[in-house]
Amino acid sequence: MKISELACVKAPFIPEGSDVVTEFLELPPGDQGAGPHRHSGPVFGYVIEGKILFEIEGEAPYSIEAGQAFWEPGGEVVHYRVANLLSDASSKFVVVMLCAPDVPKITMLTDEEIAERAHLRLSAD
Repeated sequence: MKISELACVKAPFIPEGSDVVTEFLELPPGDQGAGPHRHSGPVFGYVIEGKILFEIEGEAPYSIEAGQAFWEPGGEVVHYRVANLLSDASSKFVVVMLCAPDVPKITMLTDEEIAERAHLRLSAD
C-alpha cells in the first residue's frame, strides 16, 4: 500500500449535528462555475481530472490540477470562483462538505455583499 498525504489543515470548528456531504462536480470546458457564495461549513476537495481556478476570500486566485487537493474554511469566508481553466475538456473534482444544521450548504452573495467585501478580495497580481 502506498499513502500520499494530499493536504493537512488544522481542524476547523464543526458545529454539533453537522451533516457530511460528498459531491462529484464536473465543469464543462471554459465553465466559470457558481458565482460568489459561502458554505455553511468547511469544504475539502480533490481534483480528479483537468485544471480549475480557485479563489476564496483573503487569498489570491490560483490553479489546482488533477491530483491536487484544496480546502476552504466555510462560514463567513466567501468562495469567489471555481472555474474550469480548460477550454477543450471538462474538469472534475470531488468535495466533502461539513454542513451546519439548519443552514443551507451554499448561500449565494448579493451584489451589495460582494461590494461591501471587495476590500477582502485579493488579485492574482
